[in-house]
Amino acid sequence: MLAPTGILGIVASIAMLAAPASARTWAGPIDMNEACSWQYGGGWSATLDGSGADDWYCVNPAGDRKSINVDAYCSQKYGNAAYADPQGGGAYDWGCYWR
Repeated sequence: MLAPTGILGIVASIAMLAAPASARTWAGPIDMNEACSWQYGGGWSATLDGSGADDWYCVNPAGDRKSINVDAYCSQKYGNAAYADPQGGGAYDWGCYWR
């Protein structure tokens, strides 16, 4: 039978193996309205057409619709090493992380 410290060491080793190889670091949230304004200028705002992460679009008062480059927003807001990740895939699951 293993001593308590031996069992603890085995459990710790298994836990380390189960951990992701590259843990990511949170950079900050994403403001879709700000992303639209930065990418297309004043008058553009974000709209949601569904419930998924990729259902966000930028619209202007004339009704024109364009896609949002969420990676570009993260890079501009938090620096070039930041990238966007939709995490769980829902519309409100977006976040910026450091590479």
